[in-house]
Amino acid sequence: QTHKSLLSACLVSFCMAVAPGVVIGIENFESLKVLEMVLPSYPMKMTFEGIYEGSARVIINVDETGELVDVYQESYTHPEFGRLADKYIRLWTFQPAKLNGEPITAIKPVDFNFDDKRGVYSVGIQAAMGSNMNFGRSANSKRVYSPEELDENLEPIEMVQPPFPEEFRNTDIEGTATVLFYIDETGKTRMPHVTEYSHMDFGTSALLAVENWKFKPPLVRGKPVSIMVSQKFNFTQEFQKIE
Repeated sequence: QTHKSLLSACLVSFCMAVAPGVVIGIENFESLKVLEMVLPSYPMKMTFEGIYEGSARVIINVDETGELVDVYQESYTHPEFGRLADKYIRLWTFQPAKLNGEPITAIKPVDFNFDDKRGVYSVGIQAAMGSNMNFGRSANSKRVYSPEELDENLEPIEMVQPPFPEEFRNTDIEGTATVLFYIDETGKTRMPHVTEYSHMDFGTSALLAVENWKFKPPLVRGKPVSIMVSQKFNFTQEFQKIE
C-alpha cells in the first residue's frame, strides 16, 4: 500500500530536531492476542450465486481492558463477506497488548478467508496494514485507495493542529510523531494510531488531534471511497508549516 503525507499547505505543526536516544521502546512490547475465536459457516447464498471464495479484512480497536471498542471494514471481495467478518469479530475475546508490562490500546487488522469447500478461516491478527486481497473484477468489492488515486487532492473541513505538550514548554525538548489513519467514505478519520514517536506525549498530542479531523469525502471516479494516510508531525517551540 502506498502512503503519502497530507498535501495541505494550510497544515501547520511544530518542527524540531529529535532528541538523540529518545525512541519508542518496542523491546518490551507484547502484541494483542486472541483468546477465543468464533467463525461463521460459508454463506450458502454465495454458493447459489456462483461465488465460491472470497476475503474480508476488518480493523479492530481493542482497549487496555481487552474490550473490542471499534471495528472498521477495511476491504472485502463481496459485501456479504464484509458483513460476516464485522459480525463475527465482535464475538471474539482478546488479551490486550502490553508495553513495558502495562496493558495498552491496540489497533490491528484481521483477515477472514471464505472458501465453500474449506470453510471459513482466519489467519489471525496481522502486523501489516496493507491488504493482499485479490479483488478481481467484482463491482461489489471494497478496497482502500491511496491519496494518489483520488480524483482531486484531499480537502480538509476541520484540521486542528496538535498542541505542543505543556510539560515541554520552556524547555529544549522537541520531537516528532507519525500517525497512520483511514479516511472513510464520509470524510471521517478512522482507526488513527501512532506508528512512531520520539516521546509518548508527542504521540498522544498528534493522535488526539487527528481523531477530530474531518475531510470532504475522498472520490475515485466520482464515487466516495476510503483511503489510508500517514502523517508525520514535527513539534518545536515555534510554529512552522509542514513542507
